[in-house]
Amino acid sequence: MGSGHRVRILQKAEQLVHMIRSTDTFARFQQAEDKLNRHPDAQALVFVAKAKRNKYSKTSLRYGYDHPASVQAKREYDEVLRQISEIPLVEEYKVYQEELNDLLQGITRTIINTLSPDVKAEIFEESSGGGCGGGCGGGCKSH
Repeated sequence: MGSGHRVRILQKAEQLVHMIRSTDTFARFQQAEDKLNRHPDAQALVFVAKAKRNKYSKTSLRYGYDHPASVQAKREYDEVLRQISEIPLVEEYKVYQEELNDLLQGITRTIINTLSPDVKAEIFEESSGGGCGGGCGGGCKSH
């Protein structure tokens, strides 16, 4: 493929990004993300969650997952994630993040399926329902 084709494809990709950004789905996601990023309780809990996650990781690596210190660190981390999930804005954010993810996955599947059944490509899907350790959907840019 010549560089001219490559440039045109990248230009079309930029057009697609512009189209995605102009959707109501993207606007709702962006608004929820902005609100979440300005929510002081959520941001404080995200900061604590990062610290608890790091403590759990370090403890587990040092002593193993079954060690009482690791079990306690996991409990503390899970408690912070529970507190995050109780913030109504977090659930709203997760819903809009999932809607945007569905749109992006649909685009990816369409491209792959249209190319050829012989093209081997993986579509990555989040198994945990998001980042933030599953607590805020992950796109809060705090994880």
